[in-house]
Amino acid sequence: MDTHQVTGGIKNTAGAIEEGFGRMTGDRSTEVAGAARKVAGQLEGAYGDAVDATRATVEHSPLLALGITAIAGFALGALVTGLSARRG
Repeated sequence: MDTHQVTGGIKNTAGAIEEGFGRMTGDRSTEVAGAARKVAGQLEGAYGDAVDATRATVEHSPLLALGITAIAGFALGALVTGLSARRG
């Protein structure tokens, strides 16, 4: 489990509590702040899931990961070279 998954879960829970407290007390700004914190927690948790899945894929299929990285590097190099050639 990635630390972002844990942190995201904590932020999500804290945001839900804050949002509920704001709704219960009628404080719209607290409710909105809680909803924003909840969304931030969900996004951080999703990032943690992606990191965890990537790590598992690299451990399970290192050659596949190396190939994907090489293709991405080649594509990025071609893009940068193409942009530089247009300016020159």
